Amino acid sequence: MIALTIGTGEYYTKLAHHAAQAVEKMTGLETVILGDEQFKSSGLRYSHHLKLRIFDIVEHDEVMFFDSDLVCLKPWSPPRFAKRDAIVAVAERLHHMVVRACKEWDIPIQEYFNAGLMIFNRQAHHEWLRETERFVTANPGVPSYDPYDQTPLNITRHRMGLKLELLDRRYNWVGFGTGTFDYEVPLYMAHGLKPHYKFANIDFFEGRYKPPFRWHIQINEEETSRLKNQTLCLKGAHQEKALHLNCDGTIGPPYYPGAGRHWFVHDTPDGPRLAITSDTELLREFIRADNGVWESFQELCFDGD
Repeated sequence: MIALTIGTGEYYTKLAHHAAQAVEKMTGLETVILGDEQFKSSGLRYSHHLKLRIFDIVEHDEVMFFDSDLVCLKPWSPPRFAKRDAIVAVAERLHHMVVRACKEWDIPIQEYFNAGLMIFNRQAHHEWLRETERFVTANPGVPSYDPYDQTPLNITRHRMGLKLELLDRRYNWVGFGTGTFDYEVPLYMAHGLKPHYKFANIDFFEGRYKPPFRWHIQINEEETSRLKNQTLCLKGAHQEKALHLNCDGTIGPPYYPGAGRHWFVHDTPDGPRLAITSDTELLREFIRADNGVWESFQELCFDGD
């Protein structure tokens, strides 16, 4: 397996080299950058479409693609997560574009993935990338609300019936830095380090910006794995709720009411707690009673839109 990213133009070339060095250091993978030379010779209109020709450009059979604005912060082993017959990625946040795309193209909303990190292989996925290029060539500007190729990649994957394996968002934390909670959970790949500040990643790599990391929440991997794909009954003050804990750390259906989107189990001095979070905040915690029911321990007010 190799890791591969794209960097064209002065800024993105510099960003890609920094990102590639971090990935190579933290994963041990040989890292390849597709740059101005490959873009010029490709004849493509947009450089991000180079990812659709990965297996036409490199000879390797297994690739972890990552956007150049991803920052690898902790060591991890991408080959451990590779699947012979599935695309490996992380679910996208449920913002307006995702909801609209899923509705218009009949994509199950829990299967819409962020294309900023993908693990795939030549045998199972070369034709998928080719089909996506055919789609964007035949349908320029479609959909109008997604100027890149993320939605086309999701459309073609769903149409072709390709398997999808979703990792939890620690492996591609989209929108990182929008809440203080983001800095409290140890993560592997942050998708940008500071919202609305284009140069934050380069400043970080070159020592001019230090994110306020406070990695005090320690995920209990064993207990988290035990609860994956389970539907639980949660007891609160005067009500009971059923919710499904997906294998990728997302919730539902059944869903958690309101903004609850993610879950994990973490260690505390009093034992493991099941945490329910929004995209940016910890909302509620549960402790397991002797009868196996998870009971509400703490509920935090969420002041969202």
